[in-house]
Order: sequence, then structure tokens, then C-alpha cells
Amino acid sequence: MSLFRNHDEYNGKIRIHIVNHKDRIQRALQICSLLISIVTIACIFCYHGLYITPEIKNLIRWVIHGSLCFYVVKYFVLLFYSLHRGDFIKQSWGEFLIILLLIFQFIAVNIFHFDIFNVQNFENIYLIFIQFYFLIIVLLEMAKMSSTLGKYHLSPPILMVGSFLFLIAIGTILLMMPRMTTNGISFIDAFFTATSASCITGLSVVSTPDCFTFKGQVVILMLIQLGGMSILSFATFFSTFLSSSMVGLRYQYMIRDMMSTDRLSDSVGLLRSIVLTTFIIEAVGAAFLFTYWKSTGFFLSDKQNLFFSLFYTVSAFNNGGFVLIDDSLLNLGVPGSYFPQVVIMALVFLGGIGFLTIRDFFSYRYIRERNKYKWKTLMPQTKIVLYVTLSIIGIGSILFFFLEYNNTLKGIDGFGDKLFTTVFQITTCRTSGFNVLDINAMKISTIILILVAIFIGGSPSSTGGGIKTTSLFIVIKSVIATIKGKKNIEFDHKAISPSLVERATTIMMMSATFILVSCFLLTVVQPDVQLLHALFETSSTFTTCGLSTGECANWNWMAKLVLIVNMYCGRIGTLTLAFALTRHKKESPHQYPDLYIMLG
Repeated sequence: MSLFRNHDEYNGKIRIHIVNHKDRIQRALQICSLLISIVTIACIFCYHGLYITPEIKNLIRWVIHGSLCFYVVKYFVLLFYSLHRGDFIKQSWGEFLIILLLIFQFIAVNIFHFDIFNVQNFENIYLIFIQFYFLIIVLLEMAKMSSTLGKYHLSPPILMVGSFLFLIAIGTILLMMPRMTTNGISFIDAFFTATSASCITGLSVVSTPDCFTFKGQVVILMLIQLGGMSILSFATFFSTFLSSSMVGLRYQYMIRDMMSTDRLSDSVGLLRSIVLTTFIIEAVGAAFLFTYWKSTGFFLSDKQNLFFSLFYTVSAFNNGGFVLIDDSLLNLGVPGSYFPQVVIMALVFLGGIGFLTIRDFFSYRYIRERNKYKWKTLMPQTKIVLYVTLSIIGIGSILFFFLEYNNTLKGIDGFGDKLFTTVFQITTCRTSGFNVLDINAMKISTIILILVAIFIGGSPSSTGGGIKTTSLFIVIKSVIATIKGKKNIEFDHKAISPSLVERATTIMMMSATFILVSCFLLTVVQPDVQLLHALFETSSTFTTCGLSTGECANWNWMAKLVLIVNMYCGRIGTLTLAFALTRHKKESPHQYPDLYIMLG
């Protein structure tokens, strides 16, 4: 009995110790983990970006091994200081599996002398594993910082603005490293490229295939992927995927605002659905392009084919518009071939209609419910997005076809081929910036048509820019209602609230004003620029479309800076930026008499 009594007393003392020191230990480990993650990521960046000596390589290897040991120790310390250890393991099962894998690797190498990951060859699978692991660690640390950020009452707009600034800064630093480029790159060009990739614009002032090495192109690919889904969404996804306890209430509110969901309970589930859907669509698209290019023998090796397929798929679905061969798709065996154009066009279309529309239209659960209950239909937003998107593509294609029939379409044989090329060009030019026709050879009327299309852009919760299809729809409905003298604006047997009309009108007016001001500033800092070129480039950058006349590559650094600000503000959104930079004031409880002013 005394043995059991001593055991119970010992357990009681341990539990008291855990309760008294748990918070302090967790804070200390979190700070150490963040610092070690930063140092290790910096070492990996230096390994890939700088030309270093064998001694430095060996030092980096020791730093990485020490970091791995720290994270193993950290996990078991947190496990010890958890009162419910079984629940802790269940909630952090992803980290638990990685820790077990690391321990298994250590035992296999040091005891049984069996090198699973080929440790002796630092540049192969072992290094890839470490990089992927530390990417997850950094994302987890970013997600855990939400509890600290909550103390400062940072709003979702401020977090969004800060996250893209952080992504652009990291991208700029990486692209300026010697091993990322063939002959070096200036700061403004690296800054421009990182902003264009992070804001999924696709506009470039340097030749991507000629200026950047394979590693630099991989960095651009990662910036497009992270920028398309938003680095905050990516970080939160990994944190919820690996540990369901890491997403606090404030983070869930932020996700709800970013994804425009009505219920807080939908936010995390929707985010997981978005990221998984993105990976599935990109995997299918890459497989299709890989199969096509392999059948044509366009690439000399499967590795090159795989990278091109993955790069173009990510660029298309995220509406990035970056290419690995100059002249966009003109020199990639795409024009004249239906299959690759259909794949790229489908990726751009899906990325541009938004994740909520994809889920509502293609989800098996929603399709089954609509078939089971006849009264259930598509959500009003889905209908609006599809109506407006298909109308823009249909009307734009007809106008483009007749305007360019005897111009840029003249060299294409066959009525069907010309029509298909027209549909492809209108579909992709709205948000992604891919082109199979020469922009500079188009008529001015056609360029104005394209400007209207890119100004409208994509849809909410999509990777496309512009004022969004829903904003255009609400403004048009408001105009029609005003002309008819109707007070209420209705759609699908529902009333559109005045606040939505005000928001849509504000977005349209602020976007148009921003483009005009940017165009004015561009003509000031670059006096020799033509007005049409200035308007086209500022519209393309603000709407994150990426189509270009090619003139911006020769502009000075001030003109490029104007376009950089354009891309950033266009990706964040004018309203989001305004909310982040202004402090909301409570409205006065009293109300003034109505003011009547003559209009028109």
C-alpha cells in the first residue's frame, strides 16, 4: 500500500509541477522554436542561393541536424507538460508521425548503419525531406503566432496586408541570391518579379527563362502558389491539418472574412476544402499537360516535361500568367492544338470563378442534394458568377472575333480554329495574361475591349483580380433599378441589401480612380510613354492580369515602382487596403435631416 501511496504522491507532485510551469515552458519553447526555424531556413536559403565552401556546407548540415534534435526534444517536452497526453497526440498526429520518422532515421543510421534517406548525399532526398519539414515548421509557427497577434487586436485586413508584404520581401531576397539568376539581377527587377509572382500578376520586366536559373524558377513557382491561396490560408491549412488545436477563435474569424463565409463553423472546413481542391485540380492539370507534351516529344526529358507541366498548371490555375518560354504560349506548341488550350483554359476558368463557386457547382454532396430535393438550386452567388463570366466570355469572344478576323486571326486557317483561338484569348486574358496572339498587333478597339474584360476580372474567393463579376452585376442591377424607378433591387427572389450596392459601387469607383491616378503618375515619371501603353500596363497590373505590351521592361525604376504598388494594391483589394489603413469610428446616435442636391 505504501508503494501505491508513494506513487500517487509522486504523480500528484508531477501534476502540480506541470500546472505551475506549463505556460512558462510553452512560451519559452515557442520563442526558441521560432528563432531556430528562422536560423535554419536562412541556412537552407544560403545553401541554395549562395556559392559556399565545403566547410560552410558542413556547418549548415550540423545546424539542420541540431534543429531536428531540438524539435524532437520540444515535442516530447510538450507531451510531458500536457495533462491529457492521449488527446495531445491525437491533436498533433502529423507532428507525431514526423517525429517518429526522424527517430527511426536516427536509429537506422547510427545503430544499424542503414541510410534510409542517403544522408551522405546531402543534396538528394534527405535534403528535400528536411526542406519540406522546415516549411511545415515555419507555417506552424506562423499559425501559432495568431494567439500573440490577438493581443494587439490586428484586424484581418491588416494581417492580409502584412502577409503579402512578408511574402514579397522573402521572394525579393531569394531572387537576388547569386544562384537564382544566370547573370545577376537588380533590386528593382527582383522586387518587381517577386511582387508580380506573389500577387499572381504574371507581368515581368526580365525574361524568366533567360534571367532565372532552375532554382529561381522554382522560387517563382512557390511565390505564385503561396500568393494564389494567400500565405495565411496556406499556413492555417497546415496548422489545422497537423494539429486541430492550433487555430484559435480569432484566426477562424479571419478565415471567415477572407473566404466570405456566413458561419464561423464553416471557415476551417472550407479552408481545408479549398487547399485540397487546389492540389487535386493542379495535379490533374499537370498530368494532362505532361501527357500531351510527352506524346508530342516537345521536351527532351521527362524531368523537364514534368517541371513545365507543373509550372504552367500552377500559373494557369492561380491566374499567374508566368511562362518559361518567351512570347507566352506562342513558342510552346500550344497554338493550333486544341488539347493543351482546353486544359489551360479550363484551369484559368476554374481559378477565376472562385472556390465557393467550384464547391457549390461541382461538390458531390451539393449535386446529390439538388437531385434529391428539387427545390434546392445553386446559390445566388454561384448563379451570378456563372451568368456574368459566361456572358463576358460569350460577348467578348463575338466582338473580338469580328474585330480581329482580318487582323491577328488572319494567319489562322479555318473558321473553327479562329473561333476557338478567340474564346481561348478572351477566357485567359481576363485574369491570367496568357496569350496566343500578339497584343501589339491588335487594333485599338480590341485593346479597349480587353481593358474592359480585365477591369471586371475574376470572381470573389478566386485567384483572379479586377472589381469582380459580382460587383459588376450588383452595379448593373442598381442602375437598372434606378432607371425603372424601383426602390428594391432583387435577384433570385431575394433582395440585394443597400450595403452591398454601396460596397460594389465603392469598389468600382476606387478601382477606376486608382488606375487613373497610377496612369497619371506613370506619365509623369516616364514622360515618353504612350497614353494607351500607360493605361494598358496600369490596368493590367492593378487587376493582376499580367498582359503587357512589353514596354515596361525598358522603363525606369520609378515607373516600375508605380506598377509594383499597382500589383500589390490590386491583389489586396482597395477596400481591404482602406480598412487596414483607416480606423473605424462609431456612428453618431443622432441623424441629420436629409439633404437634397440636384443630380444629372
